[in-house]
Amino acid sequence: MLSKLLKYDLKYMIKNMSIFYILAFFFAITTRILFSLDDTIIVIIISQISVGCMFAMLANILINTMMRSWIRFRDSIYKDESYLTHTLPVTKNDIYNSKFIQTLIFFILGFIIIVACLFITYYTKDRWLLVKEFVSNITTGLDMNTWFFVLGMLLVVFLEIFNAIQCGFLGMIIGHRRNNGKIGYSVLFGFIAYLVSQSIVLLLIFVFGFFNSGIMALFRNEPLMDTSALRVLIILSSILYIIMITIMSIVCKKVLSKGVNVE
Repeated sequence: MLSKLLKYDLKYMIKNMSIFYILAFFFAITTRILFSLDDTIIVIIISQISVGCMFAMLANILINTMMRSWIRFRDSIYKDESYLTHTLPVTKNDIYNSKFIQTLIFFILGFIIIVACLFITYYTKDRWLLVKEFVSNITTGLDMNTWFFVLGMLLVVFLEIFNAIQCGFLGMIIGHRRNNGKIGYSVLFGFIAYLVSQSIVLLLIFVFGFFNSGIMALFRNEPLMDTSALRVLIILSSILYIIMITIMSIVCKKVLSKGVNVE
């Protein structure tokens, strides 16, 4: 039954997100074509409009993945559609897991499309060499593998944003247990959950600093940073966010299993 729930959730997201994916690729291609033309005034103006639209679509992919995930969560659990959802022979865990997996899939897809569109727009051999040299200079100074640095930073950003989305889920679950002002309380509790989760991650990193002088140096006003500390920080932050996301998922399912007040 989880697979059937997930199928409907994925259809909903594809229906609402496909326009942004198509437009992002469209403006990436048009920008690439315009950049290859002679630099006349009209071409420069149109190319800047095109690249602006492309970046707007990329931003919309991230923002709408978050917003649509929250809307889908609310509509299928608390709004009119919830009357059908809650009559199905599924557990609250299955309902939540479907929303969790759907969000994860489209969040990963969004990241892939953003990278692909940037590649289409800007890739040339010379630019690629410049980017590699720029990143290599940073990682050489930090005494760190280039791929580890790039993928590690992307992973941390990905997990942090995904954690924020799940905080929104928890906020809605708690907020919709109120009799009035459910949307307002959902936003409030979601924001509180985000602040608490971020504070816990930061606190645990600080505690780890007692056992690692390089990490502790990040909390002090020291001019030089131990380059190995950044490597440890990336790994530690990733692990802590994965743990936090797992724990919050468990909390969400426990609170959801206590009952739902359908509007």
